[in-house]
Amino acid sequence: MNRYLNTLNRLQDIFTQCGVSLREIDLPQIAVVGCQSAGKSSVLESIAQQDLLPRGTGIVTRRPLVLQMIHETKPMVSEGKVYDTWAKFLHKPDYIYHRMSDVQEEIILDTNRICGANKGISDEPIHLKLHSTLAPSLTLVDLPGLTKIAVGDQPHNIDIQIEKLVRSYVTKPNTIILAISPGNVDIANSDSLKLAREVDPEGDRTLGVITKVDLMEDTPQSLDLLRGNSVNMKLGLVGVVNRNYQMLAEGINPSDALLKEEKFLKEKYPDLAKYMGVPYLSKKLCTILISQLKIALPEVAMKIRQNLSKHRQILKDLGPEVVDRKMEVVNLVMKFSEALKESVQGQLTFSKRIKHRRRINGEYKVEEKEITTSAGAELLMIVEDNITKLEKISPEDNLKNIEEKIRAATGIQPSLFVPDTVFNTLATEQIQLMEEPISNTIEAAEQCLETLINTISQKTLQRFPAFQGEVLVLAKEKLRAKVPSAKRFIDEYIEIQECYVNTDHPEFQERFKLAALLFKDDDDSDEDDDRVLGQNPRFLNQQQTLRKSKQEKVRSFMSKYKDPTPEEKERLAREGELMRNLIVQYFSIIRANVKDTLPKLIVKFFLRDLMKELTGFLLVKLMEKNCDSMLNEDSDISSKREKSLRMVKILSQAEGVISSIDYCDDDN
Repeated sequence: MNRYLNTLNRLQDIFTQCGVSLREIDLPQIAVVGCQSAGKSSVLESIAQQDLLPRGTGIVTRRPLVLQMIHETKPMVSEGKVYDTWAKFLHKPDYIYHRMSDVQEEIILDTNRICGANKGISDEPIHLKLHSTLAPSLTLVDLPGLTKIAVGDQPHNIDIQIEKLVRSYVTKPNTIILAISPGNVDIANSDSLKLAREVDPEGDRTLGVITKVDLMEDTPQSLDLLRGNSVNMKLGLVGVVNRNYQMLAEGINPSDALLKEEKFLKEKYPDLAKYMGVPYLSKKLCTILISQLKIALPEVAMKIRQNLSKHRQILKDLGPEVVDRKMEVVNLVMKFSEALKESVQGQLTFSKRIKHRRRINGEYKVEEKEITTSAGAELLMIVEDNITKLEKISPEDNLKNIEEKIRAATGIQPSLFVPDTVFNTLATEQIQLMEEPISNTIEAAEQCLETLINTISQKTLQRFPAFQGEVLVLAKEKLRAKVPSAKRFIDEYIEIQECYVNTDHPEFQERFKLAALLFKDDDDSDEDDDRVLGQNPRFLNQQQTLRKSKQEKVRSFMSKYKDPTPEEKERLAREGELMRNLIVQYFSIIRANVKDTLPKLIVKFFLRDLMKELTGFLLVKLMEKNCDSMLNEDSDISSKREKSLRMVKILSQAEGVISSIDYCDDDN
């Protein structure tokens, strides 16, 4: 047997015996496609030289039949009898069939077992391995015959079902399409060639077969067709003669039918006879399959390695079966904590769909796109969003009627200078505006980390649902314990800012002097200049003490019961504008400090402290509980591990088979 065909057979054995579909790996195979009564079964039996397929009217083939033929050099000897041909079904691996009538019966029984006794179909294949001294080493997939309308008790959409099933095979790039067309029907109406042209428009992997050549009309067009000039198929076209009903009734076996075919072709088509007939078709199929296998093996090897790597990763993620449960608790907690840290630090990323505005043809439309992010990036985004909200706070909106507050605050003092109590009170009120966005930032950070804990637990602990639930409760408990501390810290920070309005801040001093110069009246006397500059709250008490007198106090007290003069109104307006400007400047300084402090607060309480304490906290709490009852795996996890273990074994064997091929030696 050719070493490539031997490799293909070994790979097929490995995958099919373990219940893995050949379509998943896309191994090269030959799919037999044709309409009902086109002669598919006759072609297959002629190649196998055995009567092994059921016959009848309507849909006989209702499931794909993967016929793996293996050429044997010696017959089988069993219980003193010699057998040239024997067969095995994948679903009955321990039973050997010697009579082909029993094979036919088993195909019918297993078809009915899956599809029922009606005319329904199924995509679950029947795997039949045929050992024979007469058959070539070749694997063919016999597919249900294409039909146009439902007949009798067939499902009303049987045509759609069959075409969908057939397409699932012939669309695979490594599948050779053996398109069967009857010779007594116009080739332009061939359903198999029409379908083949749709999935293989260049004809690179389609081999045409014209059956019932003996029934073809003797015309130049027929001869042109048999020479392959009428259709575009790079693999060519082969004409064959089927066993007709009379030959079947007379009991003529496939081997005798081949002799009759050879005689007919030599007499009718002497120039083409050597390129026609089932023997030539068998050799051509073997050559094509070997050629396709040579091309496909590197790609098949790559797919096997990729699948092997995937299932090994699944096993790694699922972990082995638990032996020491307490040690398993430690391992799981460490795995959970490390994954949490990696996500926060950006080493472990995940995909997320977001909405964004995009301009299309002059209009903005909202679209979704997928981005790669991490928990650390999400937290940073939350902080930045709330810092943006801080930036939007406008203290000027809360500084209305500032002149009245200045006038009311003077009391019996002369209204020559603005009291520092007005500045302190108004500055404190503006600082309080930042409390809400800061508190919202902390709450949003908590929600973000809660979501992360849910995600990480699902990835690392899903094999133990009870344990996962307990870890979720404890981890969120530890997270929530950080919230009061963070809020207390920020409350105290704001309270500190409110308790002491630091007008000695260097940046504030610079802004104060600039504001004072801007509001200075060039016509004012030096004394008025001193008054304007003296409005710095740092000097108010000293200046008031030096200048006030008993007479001024009385005059100021009496003036409160009079309407302010125009000069006083002008002065109050100037002082109010100056005060407003200074408060805005001071608020900007405090806001900058808060913007700098807020990210540090989140990092300290929700990242550094939480990550540092979480592992120990979880271990202590979990060890206090009954670990045995928590580490019971979900049945789906066990099934998934068993499947991946089986796949690793299968794929490793397949990888070994492909690795054993000597690609440099193409003679065998």
